[in-house]
Amino acid sequence: MRKKERSRIAVLLGIGAICGMLGTTGRYVYAENMTTATAAIEESTGDITPATGYEVSENAGPELYTSDEELALQSTSNDTSKSGTWENVTWTLSGTTLTISGKGDMPDASSSDKAPWYTLDVEKVVIKSGITKIGSQNFVEMYDITDVTYPNTLKEIGEAAFYGCTKLQEVVLPSSVKTIRSGAYCDCKAVTRIEIPGVTDLGSYAFQNNCPTTFTIPAGVTSISPLVFFGNTTIESYTVAAGNTAYVARNGVVYSQDQSELVMYPFNGGTGSFTIPSNVKKIGDYAFYNNVSLNTVNFSNVTTLGEGAFYMSGLSGTLTLSDKISEAGNFAFQGCTKITTVKFGKGMKESAYSMFEKCTGITSIDFGGLTSLGMRTFLGCNSLVEVTVPATIKSWEGSVFNSCQKLVTFRGMGLEYVTYADFAQCYALTDVYLPKVKEIYRQAFANCPSLKQITLPASTQFVDENAFAKDVVITCNNNQLVRFGYNGFRYAETIQIKGKRDYTKAFEVLDKVNAERAKNGLDALTMDTGLLETAMIRAGEQAVLFSHTRPDGASCFSANKNMNAENVAINQSSATAVMNDWMNSSGHKENILSKKATTIGVGCFYINGIYTWVQCFGSNTDAQTAEKQTDRTITQNINIPKKKFTEAITTDGIVWGDGETYSYKFVIQMDKDTYTAGKSVNAKVVLVNPGFSMYCPFTSGNITWSSDKKSVATVDKNGKIAFVGGGKVTITAKTKYHETSLTLTVQSKSQVTKTTPTLTLKNKTVTYTGKGKKIGAASVKGAAGKITYKYYSDSKCTKRLSTYPSKVGTYYVIASAKATATSNSAKSNVAKLMIKKSNPMKVKVASKTYKAKKSTGKLNKKHSFIIGVKNAKGKVTYSRSKASKAYITVSKKGKVTVRKGTPKGTYTITVKAKGTSKYRGKSKKITIKVS
Repeated sequence: MRKKERSRIAVLLGIGAICGMLGTTGRYVYAENMTTATAAIEESTGDITPATGYEVSENAGPELYTSDEELALQSTSNDTSKSGTWENVTWTLSGTTLTISGKGDMPDASSSDKAPWYTLDVEKVVIKSGITKIGSQNFVEMYDITDVTYPNTLKEIGEAAFYGCTKLQEVVLPSSVKTIRSGAYCDCKAVTRIEIPGVTDLGSYAFQNNCPTTFTIPAGVTSISPLVFFGNTTIESYTVAAGNTAYVARNGVVYSQDQSELVMYPFNGGTGSFTIPSNVKKIGDYAFYNNVSLNTVNFSNVTTLGEGAFYMSGLSGTLTLSDKISEAGNFAFQGCTKITTVKFGKGMKESAYSMFEKCTGITSIDFGGLTSLGMRTFLGCNSLVEVTVPATIKSWEGSVFNSCQKLVTFRGMGLEYVTYADFAQCYALTDVYLPKVKEIYRQAFANCPSLKQITLPASTQFVDENAFAKDVVITCNNNQLVRFGYNGFRYAETIQIKGKRDYTKAFEVLDKVNAERAKNGLDALTMDTGLLETAMIRAGEQAVLFSHTRPDGASCFSANKNMNAENVAINQSSATAVMNDWMNSSGHKENILSKKATTIGVGCFYINGIYTWVQCFGSNTDAQTAEKQTDRTITQNINIPKKKFTEAITTDGIVWGDGETYSYKFVIQMDKDTYTAGKSVNAKVVLVNPGFSMYCPFTSGNITWSSDKKSVATVDKNGKIAFVGGGKVTITAKTKYHETSLTLTVQSKSQVTKTTPTLTLKNKTVTYTGKGKKIGAASVKGAAGKITYKYYSDSKCTKRLSTYPSKVGTYYVIASAKATATSNSAKSNVAKLMIKKSNPMKVKVASKTYKAKKSTGKLNKKHSFIIGVKNAKGKVTYSRSKASKAYITVSKKGKVTVRKGTPKGTYTITVKAKGTSKYRGKSKKITIKVS
């Protein structure tokens, strides 16, 4: 974060190993790991992921879901008791049978508070009447349990209660059990029979990786998902218990009660094809998940596909989405690796997020009626070689064809926007045809080593500097675009700024940097010729945009390939001041004291009363030591974008949140602040630095001036405004892409109303030297003419002096303002100028030092002395500092008493002589040190 102020405060920025913003002092940036050619770059929403299952072990495979507590229960306990009490339950182990009794809910276990029987050899569990809930993780990973007896008082099975009981063979619960929490029987891989007649609330992943061949949905269950059986491949059919008002089963398939939605298709429900009944309008979430035996589906009258509807299913060959299907959920066909052809119907206008991600068998696509593609739609479809997207699709989300590793040719016939990472990791891509493209965003073609060149059409308006690799040859047929950064194009115009490159201050900074490094045992940095020039360029750029983003929107690292870190600062007036600020900021200090740095360039630029500072750090071994140059004034060309732009990204990968945006604004400034017919003023345009809000003067051959009312004012090509009549007029200045206006009110000659200024003089006392003395300048409110001062020897101001007074005495002064065309004459108040002699007061004792007792750090006895004031003019008074009052007294005659027990420290007494009509007042501090 940085602090923006319109007042001129000193600010610094840096990019470094810690990429962030400092609260009030600046910026730093470090380029380490900024580009990694082999890193996979993908777009993602971050919070949308397909179902991945329930997991206990932190290091388990990708098909497992992590429980809230990430049960790390691999450790063992030394408790081998055969019986005991655990809160409200008692337990005993007889042989390998564990019996649990008590009243109410069993306690929850966790990785830090395991069940007391966790390490015992248990094969059978008997839970006695009175227990109402089996707690979370009560029997987690007790691998030898084969049988559990449940009481009729039991109402709930807690989360992960029997997780990983791999020898448990069946789950047969009494009708009293109403709730089974998530993962309750997860990874009980030997379970082939499940009967839960009274359950009404069934958590996801409850029976993950169980192996029943049939399952009956209880009468009281009104909401169920196939994810209850995540990982199952054995269920051949479902049935629904009598009395269930939410679901029905037909031929082993579960539907909603009105049969408008297909809810669950059995994982092992048969091979070949399946025709969706004609009254079904929706296929539910994950309805066909993991069904590897089903090859084709006839969608009949289906209009909606739920999330993950066919996720990781065995669909193969050609997939035809009927014209009636208008909507699909995320991951609808993700991981269907046997699909070879996709044909969209006319009803769907936009594909879903990750709709065909990792469908590695797809070789051809018919886009049907699509007008847009969702994020990651075809990511990882590695069999695609050639794709032509029709003109109906003009835009899409990110990473659409990301990681299609065999894709060679792509044609986007109507595509206007290529977004983040759309073709990243398309290693074989050589031919890209984008006849209608307007904008291409960051890393759109990252990690595409086979792409050597591309021609972009005249419709192109923007190409991010990192959209393509640096070595891709881009031919852009829009000759109005300007290159920027590594390989970017955008609308921009050139301005010129004029300022001083201060090499003297730059080399002073170098000395201070190396002094700080020496203090920390680090080698000195070499001022490299290339980095010095880069730093001076960047310092000039800071006057236009105070940021690590260059004024044209490029990354600062595009300025020099050898630069890997940057510190910048603004409005410090000296090398000492800027180094003090940098060294008191952790990020900037880290760059300065980097062990990796071997070279540096320091830039210092002075413009419009402000210094800008830049440090460019490098690690190049072929450094050329820079010679110190003479300070000189230069004119620097800088490109500024036409539109608002976002700060340059200095890292690969997804950037969460919005980057800072910049836009250039301009202000018209006048050399006068009154506008009267018959007069003229000179106007100029200045740029407002969007990173610091300073005004930056510039020149440009593109500036044109205009007046909207020439009867009031005219303006020439140089900005000279001539006022010809009274009224309001708007003056406009335009550059190539920007403009600014200022409305002025012009007075006609007859309308000019004079104002009367207010002049104020303050009394002043000065010391006699024998030379003439002046009073201070009058403060003036309002427009005023020339100010003159008259000195008098009398209070009635009748006896005017011909010269400035020099003798001891009191004099009287009046300031006067001459009248002008717009202001009246005016006089100030009468002020006193008093010339007095210096007070000759002296003191005998100016300081005292006493030794404290070592053991206590305090005085072990009282001390006193007399200050001894001599030759004082005026009344003498004594005062003590705040710290002195508790330990020291001083009499009216100057006797000082330092009390016993006074601690170590420095105490002060102030002696003051008030002065007289001829002598000035004087004060002197007496120092008492206890050491």
